[in-house]
Amino acid sequence: MTRRHGLFGPNAVRIIALVLAVGMASTVGAPYLIQAGVPLLGVVALSLLVFAVPLVAILRSEKSRR
Repeated sequence: MTRRHGLFGPNAVRIIALVLAVGMASTVGAPYLIQAGVPLLGVVALSLLVFAVPLVAILRSEKSRR
């Protein structure tokens, strides 16, 4: 039996990237930025940017495989 997608399947990699992006955006950066006086809208925009980076990478890699 051979593995086609390495250690994880393609769906597992997507889920891992999603969890890491959400965790990084919500638990690491946001409280410190709010405490430093950054407006809430700026924190939300930065969180969305951090969230979008792995998602864009996933979507681009999926398109290149097709």
